Amino acid sequence: MHKVKIEDLETGKVTARSVEDHNGYRILAKGTVLTERQIALLVDWKVLDVWVEDEVAEPDELEAAESAEEEALDKARERLAALFEGRETNAWMEALHEEAEKRLAVGRFWQEQV
Repeated sequence: MHKVKIEDLETGKVTARSVEDHNGYRILAKGTVLTERQIALLVDWKVLDVWVEDEVAEPDELEAAESAEEEALDKARERLAALFEGRETNAWMEALHEEAEKRLAVGRFWQEQV
């Protein structure tokens, strides 16, 4: 295991420790296979470095992680749509929905807590 600066992170690396923000909130769990979206998330959260395992994940593990991301984003979109059902009748709700949709489109990933 070794520490890697955020600008040197590569997809397929596996977190050796949980990654937390400056307040101690977990952003990614230990054992997470890093994808482009997750690295972008870490940059957004201004994480400076991450402890990673020495080995890189197999291509099928990286593909599974990316697939899980897409599935999680699809579920988030479904929850968002349910929350804003009927939004077209209220201009404020429509504007909130549009902003939420924009934020979901940004390269971020929220992993379920284990």
